[in-house]
Amino acid sequence: MIEHETNNENNRGKIEIMADVVYLSTSGIKKTHIMYKANLSYDQINRYLRELLKLTFIEIAMDEGTVIYRATEKGRLFLHHYYMMRKTMYSEYEMPCVITNDYT
Repeated sequence: MIEHETNNENNRGKIEIMADVVYLSTSGIKKTHIMYKANLSYDQINRYLRELLKLTFIEIAMDEGTVIYRATEKGRLFLHHYYMMRKTMYSEYEMPCVITNDYT
């Protein structure tokens, strides 16, 4: 999970949680793994996954009969803008590369 500087000490907002979930989904990941790595409850992960699917920031894929969640190009673009905003706000914030030309 991404380390964030916040004024609320460990209290993440909706956009920050959405960014965490999309980031975790960049390589394809199971729901339970997102839940544990993002430190979300069962109800929270279901709510965020529904919203991110509706926004088409993530998609559902099958991997050997298992449902996984994968970030879409739109989701990667969201992350790019999110990290640019964070970089602007916190000049020392290091932005991971999330935009790729890999469309597979």
